[in-house]
Amino acid sequence: MPIIINHNLCDEAQECGGIEVCPTGAFYFDKKKGKVAVDKSKCTECLKCTLPDACPVGCILYARNKDEEDKIRKRIKNDPRTAKWLWRERYGCQPAKTPPKAVIINKKNFDKIVKQKGYKLIDVWRDEDLDCRAYSVSFSDLLQGIKQEVDIFKLDAREYPTLSGKLNVQKHPTLLLYKDSIEEWRYEGLLKEKGKMRINKKLKEMII
Repeated sequence: MPIIINHNLCDEAQECGGIEVCPTGAFYFDKKKGKVAVDKSKCTECLKCTLPDACPVGCILYARNKDEEDKIRKRIKNDPRTAKWLWRERYGCQPAKTPPKAVIINKKNFDKIVKQKGYKLIDVWRDEDLDCRAYSVSFSDLLQGIKQEVDIFKLDAREYPTLSGKLNVQKHPTLLLYKDSIEEWRYEGLLKEKGKMRINKKLKEMII
């Protein structure tokens, strides 16, 4: 089944991480269209391009069957986010003192991050979950109006189930708020558009 690119959200960079990790050259930048693309005849479905290190935003998706492909394409069509959101979220046009992008958690940095001083949001998701792969958290919306510095992290529970277990996460996605090394609050389940204002209000109450 195919690799699917969310072109509505993708920044279409020639330095795309999917191109970098693709072992067969199936992932490439189409200069005529000005977009990243996949040559299906070369793709071996190794799925390296779908991992967070290749595309932390989650623009590169994989459908395991036709039904899943239809659902992914429908969700991409209904996703209100655009490349402008991506530039705001990851490349600097975000609320004051908000980090420009999320840091990916792995085995090497996990302990250091958990013990790190200050406020931090940890988005624990799972690549195998269709909702997790089709959407990602808009941190700029969640942190709107919050003046305190908040560090942002993402953890793929599929790749690091032991680390997810250490955080006592049972449902994906789960959003965790930490102050220093103590969990202050969590939100379990897919974050819908209507829920963002409610979560933003809650974070404003707790991040002081």
